[in-house]
Amino acid sequence: MIVSPEHAAASETPAPLAFEGAPRIVPPPPRESDEIRRALAADINGPLFVADLLLARGIRTKEDARAFFLPEAAPAMDGAQALLGIERAVDLLGGVRARGERVAVHGDYDVDGVTGAALLYLGLRDLGFDADWILPNRFDGGYGLTPRTLDQLKERGAQWVISVDTGVSAVEEVEYARSIGLKVIITDHHQAPPVLPSAEVILNPNQPGCPYPNKGLSGCGVAWRLLEALSESLRGTPGVPFVDAAKHLDLLALGSLADNVPLHGENRGLVRAGLRRMAASQNVGLRVLLERTGVDAAALTSTDILFKVTPLLNATGRLGSPETSLKLFLSADEREAHRHVDKMEAANVKRRTLDQGNTLEALAMVEERLRDDACLVVHSEAWHEGVIGIVAARLVDKYRRPSFVLSVDERGVAKGSGRTVRGFNLHEALAAHAHLFEKWGGHAFACGFSIRAENIPAFREAMVARAAAIFADGPPPHEVAATVDVDLREITGDGLLWLRRFEPFGPRNEAPLFHAADVELYGVPRLVGEKHLKFSVRAPGGGQTLDAIAFNLGHMLDGLEQRDRLKRLVFHPEWNVFRGQKRIQLRVVAIE
Repeated sequence: MIVSPEHAAASETPAPLAFEGAPRIVPPPPRESDEIRRALAADINGPLFVADLLLARGIRTKEDARAFFLPEAAPAMDGAQALLGIERAVDLLGGVRARGERVAVHGDYDVDGVTGAALLYLGLRDLGFDADWILPNRFDGGYGLTPRTLDQLKERGAQWVISVDTGVSAVEEVEYARSIGLKVIITDHHQAPPVLPSAEVILNPNQPGCPYPNKGLSGCGVAWRLLEALSESLRGTPGVPFVDAAKHLDLLALGSLADNVPLHGENRGLVRAGLRRMAASQNVGLRVLLERTGVDAAALTSTDILFKVTPLLNATGRLGSPETSLKLFLSADEREAHRHVDKMEAANVKRRTLDQGNTLEALAMVEERLRDDACLVVHSEAWHEGVIGIVAARLVDKYRRPSFVLSVDERGVAKGSGRTVRGFNLHEALAAHAHLFEKWGGHAFACGFSIRAENIPAFREAMVARAAAIFADGPPPHEVAATVDVDLREITGDGLLWLRRFEPFGPRNEAPLFHAADVELYGVPRLVGEKHLKFSVRAPGGGQTLDAIAFNLGHMLDGLEQRDRLKRLVFHPEWNVFRGQKRIQLRVVAIE
């Protein structure tokens, strides 16, 4: 609806739009005093909303703001707080190199495991090691260290194995490795079980007794720390070239963002430095990948990585072997790299088709007989295990409940993946029923496991009962919590430049959600792409008009057409480039 300033001024405060399933908007906390806000804005020479964002993060001084905006790229490991076992690992590997023994890097098939394996293999090779690598196949042995992959490495002449992003729970597998003459060094970041493998050394910030302060370091981050320490220990050794581990921070950033690690402290500094290195990456495969996905390597954001880059890297691993992704990072030239990206794009098209079909079937199962379950557990012999994690995430998005999706194979063994909501810890839930599983692992919000088909009913019963007890007073409310209030007139090009300094966004450094109240609708709202809503807004009484896009909120079109103002709008501002035109756009997440 086109609104005149006179009409807007005469209107009463609009009633909120209400739709079933729509999130409730939680307004931001009260602002600090104007004196505090203006003092910090003056100290940083920035706009008021930037001061508000800093204050919301507990940053109150010019010095703290500088440390936040310019974090140390890779703080040195303090001896008293170094990774437990790092000195022994470096000493062992120094001997491996001196004796010319072959060492194999064993990654895993997610992006964290692939990038970590790539950077460690490349570093070992450049340091003059006799190095090899291997990745597990989702359908041929499964994830992590397996007798099959260990046998292959033994046949290829390996004497040592370094795991990346896996291994801390591989008690039986490490025993098997020892029985066939392989020595194992484990680098991992997952929660450690009560009994650890009898490896030569274990590097894991989450193992008992490890003083390393960053418990949220990614799997590729642990591998990078090993490479950094090893390269430094070999510096100056005759015949050993110096390898600057920092040149692989681009791969570390990629793996860390894909693994959803907390982006504060050390992780924020590492990922920020890695994103900046991508603009002039020395890795030809990564350069080609960024080119083919159409991102601006000189101005990369975490959103670019998560929505344009990692889906391609994940696709081949979801459908079988992630080797194509790792080979991309080992490419000798652009022609080879383009061939690998061609395969990744084809795999991603197939993955998308499987994902959509399996999701529709899972939704139908829930609607037919599981609508009242406090936790959703669905399984099928027809589903592709490479997309069950995506399907589980979609169930959580729609039903706001913990969800497990299982794919059962011809042997009667199911691979399962779980996603959850606040309040239901997946790691704790699986640990309480570990006797049901063949293998299991994961974090609070995501997990994977294998289970015999005959145990699925008992698993479903246990998970539903646990969720019902936790959510006895109802499931956690579907809410969108805004970060700060803002006047739409503050959303300018200069403001967006300031906002970029808060990147990279992710857990513990979430992209801020701005809250604007009593907003004028301008022009005619419309649907784009069937289910997305496009409209324009401006501050009460006039000012600049801003485009807005609300993904998956097309069902609110009729409500918007009947009014000229909105009570509340929650959004993240961004640049939108279309047909060469660059305009500010509000990415809307909630409307009232």
